[in-house]
Amino acid sequence: MNLTALTLGHERYFSRYAKFINEAEGNPKRISSPEDLNNYNVLVLSGGGDMGIKSEAYGSQTEDLPISGVKDDRDELELDLLGKAKERNMPVLGICRGLQVMNVFFGGTLWSDIGQGGFDGEFHRDGEGGEAPIGDVPHWTKMEGKEFEVTSHHHQGIRKLGKGLQVMSESSDGMIEAVKHETLPWFAVQWHPERTEEGLGRALPREWLRKELQNVQ
Repeated sequence: MNLTALTLGHERYFSRYAKFINEAEGNPKRISSPEDLNNYNVLVLSGGGDMGIKSEAYGSQTEDLPISGVKDDRDELELDLLGKAKERNMPVLGICRGLQVMNVFFGGTLWSDIGQGGFDGEFHRDGEGGEAPIGDVPHWTKMEGKEFEVTSHHHQGIRKLGKGLQVMSESSDGMIEAVKHETLPWFAVQWHPERTEEGLGRALPREWLRKELQNVQ
């Protein structure tokens, strides 16, 4: 029974992630303790709020950061889960925030807001009437020589790439959209495949997950 550990910011998001994981023939259960990871075959880190300063996600930047939705206990949980997954060589899929947590785990840093890096925030997360960007937005990216549409919802992104991670995809404005680890079975995307319509943006991470779930049977 391909038990898939899923981290969540809130229970209301479970159904959409569960549908996506079910499509890959996984059986998702929310995990809230690193000690429970031994009961699972694969780990999925979902989207959510910004990482906190305590995580060292922003390097030397520690003041006046445009961050919100911080949950230090979630940062700690997910970083601990990645440590245990690394010890077990367990497959990990990161989604949006999950990509960012994975990057920080390997010593990388994040833009506290991608506008700092010269990226167009409204290309990655929709805004309304000049207010802070709040909604989903579709855009195009490219991976494995193929261009496809994805759905994004983020205002942060990779600044310094973590050790051992390889860039698999970038959007047209140069934002890192997907990474994999050079030796571990870890893959992460900056977009939300569970909120992306059927196509490569949904299928590529889903089929990666399906393959890893089959490998650990």
